[in-house]
Amino acid sequence: MSAEVEGILRSFWEWRLRESPEFATQIGVHTYDNKLDCHSLEAYVKRQDDCKEFLKNLSVLGKSELPKTDALNVKLLEREIQTYLDGCGHKSFLFPVINLEGPQLEFGRLISWMKFETKDDYEKYLSRLEAFPTQVSEIIGLLEEGVRTHHIPPRLTVIHVPDQIQKVLNADFTDDDDLSKPLKKFPETFTEKERELFRGRGLKLIEEKVKPAFKKIHDYYVEKYLPHTRESISCTHFPGGDDFYTQALKFHIACDMSAKEVHDLGQKEVIRIRSRMDEIIKEVGFQGSFKEFLDMLRTEKRFYFDTKEELLKGYKDLCAKVIEPKLNVYFKEMPKMPFEIIETPADAAPVAPAAYYLGPSEDGTRPGVFMVNTYKHHTRPKYEMVSLALHEAVPGHHLQTAFAMEQEEQPSFRRYVEDRRYYEVPARFAMHTAYMEGWGLYCEFLGEEMGLYQDPYDLFGRLSTEILRACRLVVDTGMHAFGWSRQQAVDFMVENTAMSFHNVNTEIDRYIIWPGQACAYKVGEIKIRELRRKAEQKLGDKFDIKDYHHVFLSAGPMGLDTLEEAVDEYIENTLNK
Repeated sequence: MSAEVEGILRSFWEWRLRESPEFATQIGVHTYDNKLDCHSLEAYVKRQDDCKEFLKNLSVLGKSELPKTDALNVKLLEREIQTYLDGCGHKSFLFPVINLEGPQLEFGRLISWMKFETKDDYEKYLSRLEAFPTQVSEIIGLLEEGVRTHHIPPRLTVIHVPDQIQKVLNADFTDDDDLSKPLKKFPETFTEKERELFRGRGLKLIEEKVKPAFKKIHDYYVEKYLPHTRESISCTHFPGGDDFYTQALKFHIACDMSAKEVHDLGQKEVIRIRSRMDEIIKEVGFQGSFKEFLDMLRTEKRFYFDTKEELLKGYKDLCAKVIEPKLNVYFKEMPKMPFEIIETPADAAPVAPAAYYLGPSEDGTRPGVFMVNTYKHHTRPKYEMVSLALHEAVPGHHLQTAFAMEQEEQPSFRRYVEDRRYYEVPARFAMHTAYMEGWGLYCEFLGEEMGLYQDPYDLFGRLSTEILRACRLVVDTGMHAFGWSRQQAVDFMVENTAMSFHNVNTEIDRYIIWPGQACAYKVGEIKIRELRRKAEQKLGDKFDIKDYHHVFLSAGPMGLDTLEEAVDEYIENTLNK
């Protein structure tokens, strides 16, 4: 890499971590663990100005004269920055506290991501506790600006926030909460006096700084913010109207499909997948309608675990004993970073999805995490476990995320995606949702080739999760572009998937507050399978599934068009061997 290009890329990445010390902590860079992200309006304006300056510096490079790799890196960084600037006009950063995101869920998690090995680490922790009231004041400033400019979320997407904050306020030192956990177990090198000193300072800050700040935002939310929230669910009721949804949709699916095209694609996919589901119903000898079969799946106890402990163990056994032994047939190498399977935190579980993944830290101190929601375990069906594990853990998001992080020859901005603050879309840096989630859904399909759906009910569960992604294309566009009510969306999901009623309702509320995000799964998966077919057809006997997967994973998060260029290069190079 040329010194000039390397300098700009390094400068941008250092700026990203300085501007978002919480993101730095998340990926395992602990330089800024004493700071919190600034949420003032002035900070958002300053970031836009900084990004314009980066674009200016990139524009003067003679791209035609750059080596191929340098030119690609410059192109990707320009797109990354332009994506951010294009979305900033919608000011979607003005509602940073919702049921799924906000300090009531994320401040403790941030603390849990920190390093606690030295006295300096503890001083950084105390600095963050000290800084929290300032951040809360900034967040309230954003909420006030949102009220003033009518950037207000639907009421149903924020209705749980006061109770979530109250849980934080009710916690005390005897609870297993992330905020005070560092004060309960210290490194062995600390003397008893040092432990008492840090414990006393930490508890004092929690009681005198952190909790009053949470009380402040709780009272503001209840008394002044909730009364302004709206009954309507479509994001087109934000300032910017239809253009807001158009841009949010494009942000996630990374192509120029219109809402109508996405909607129609979803309807077409629902019909295709439904025909396969009907075949399985016949195979198991069920006598009844499609609806009656779904009702049977939702109500018969044999499809559910008796305890949440059994549910969690079921996932652990599935990954370790069934999936992982088959991976070396399909992948050239596995990432060094491990992952673990744990329960979704209790404070987030009631409104969280059935499962999700959090990436590991760069320094290796924190593994990847496959979060399993054990809340209302009797609504979490066994027949969806294989597809969920393939998607969220291996070979899905863990393989994808950890492998990208380990590509040390790539510039840092290509190795990491800030997997948080979905509410900011489209006013944020690219998440490459179609690449990320398309891969997860592709891995569910890959499970068929791996022979993992031996039980017809497991295969039906896989098709149910696939038809869910097709339904998302329909209901997301339906609610945000075509005037669908929430109940219409719920009914469509209930009629076409085997999801429990609880899961359907939490899914729909997620689509309402994160418009467009749910559409990326199917759009991305279709493209990934299309590129694979292209490679298979052109390479014939030279096609190797391990090579194809390696091309995809080593490229790292990127737009689907750039991914296609990487696949085309792989095809050409293989043909020329």
